[in-house]
Amino acid sequence: MWAWLKGGARSSAVKPVLESSPMRTYSPQAARQKDGARAERIAQQHLLDHGLKTVNANVACAQGEIDLIMLDGETLVFVEVRWRKNTAYGGAAVSVTPHKLAKLMRACEMFLQHEPTWRDGPCRIDVLALQGDLNAPSIEWLKNVTV
Repeated sequence: MWAWLKGGARSSAVKPVLESSPMRTYSPQAARQKDGARAERIAQQHLLDHGLKTVNANVACAQGEIDLIMLDGETLVFVEVRWRKNTAYGGAAVSVTPHKLAKLMRACEMFLQHEPTWRDGPCRIDVLALQGDLNAPSIEWLKNVTV
C-alpha cells in the first residue's frame, strides 16, 4: 500500500502549503462549484465540531485535488467531500469511485512529497458524503477509505 501510511511522532504545528510547491489552492467560480464549496464548508464545520483541526483546503496539483486536509490528533486526514441532492445515481458515497480514489491518493502523495513536515506521520483518507438539501443535509463520514 502507501509507504507513508505509518505511525510516528509528529509536531502538532499546522503548516500551510509552500508557495514554491507545485501544490496550489483554488477558488470556486461557477454556480455548481459554489454549491460544492458550500458543501465543503459544511463538511469542514462537521469535522471541526468533531475535534479535527484544519491544515488546508482546496489544494490542487497536476495529479488531482484535495478538498480538505485536517488533523485528527496526530493523524493527517485527507478529506474528499461529496454532495448529492438526490440518490438518482446512487448518492454521494457511491460517487467516490476507485478511479477517483486513485487520483486522490496520487494528489496526497504529491502533497506529502512537497510538505516534509507531514511526510513521516500517520495519515488516512476520509470521505464526507452529504446527501439532500444543503440547509439540512444528512452527513455520512467514512474513515480510512481505500481502493
